[in-house]
Amino acid sequence: MGKRYLLGALASLLAGGALAGAAVVTSGSSASGTTAAVPRVQDSASASAQAQDRAVRALWRTRPVEQLFPATVANGSRYVRLGIADAAGCDVLPKDFVTELAKAAPQTRCVKVLRATYTDVTQTVFATVGIVVIDGGAQARDQVWRQWTPDADSRRPELMPGVLAVPGTAAATWTDAQRTVWSSQAAVDGSYLVYVVSAFADGRAGTPESQLRLGTGKALGADSPPVQAALGLSQSFVAQFDDAARK
Repeated sequence: MGKRYLLGALASLLAGGALAGAAVVTSGSSASGTTAAVPRVQDSASASAQAQDRAVRALWRTRPVEQLFPATVANGSRYVRLGIADAAGCDVLPKDFVTELAKAAPQTRCVKVLRATYTDVTQTVFATVGIVVIDGGAQARDQVWRQWTPDADSRRPELMPGVLAVPGTAAATWTDAQRTVWSSQAAVDGSYLVYVVSAFADGRAGTPESQLRLGTGKALGADSPPVQAALGLSQSFVAQFDDAARK
């Protein structure tokens, strides 16, 4: 009896120890348990988020430019691409544009500018779409989305980007003097800033600076439906980056 009792007690102790060890590993209720289990899940999630962030930031290089700027875009009306420019440095942007970006999101920098020009199917308006590629840490880029104020900036002619004339097309002779109005939209992760500069395709003069600053372009039709519809292209183009960031 004594021997069986001793063996039974020993078995109980061993079983209890095994259960206690399992509890430590699976529940994370002790210091060693926390170190063994919880950080592995957190590290995996963090690594996945970082990989996703890198993938979104690389889209401008990994996605064919014809996909970044589709041949046709439906946005109320249907727009047809007239031409795509080679990737350019940030010096194609007004200096004040780059300065304002630095103020809105310190510790970020403009990397490249991608541009294409579109026209609606009736060739009433031209629209140059620009994709500004932005570099910087996640928190710094977050400020691009939070601090960039497109409605206010659209009234600042010194920030308005230039147009892209496309040789051999209806927009071959398009000039900055014909710019009527512009708008911009930041991607949710701050990696991209999309702007649209639009104008009438009939060659009429653009909106004077004084009217732009007041936000009124009635005299030259800047508030006409075709022009305003073209401005909505910024949301259509930024959506491709937002969709990628949310996956």
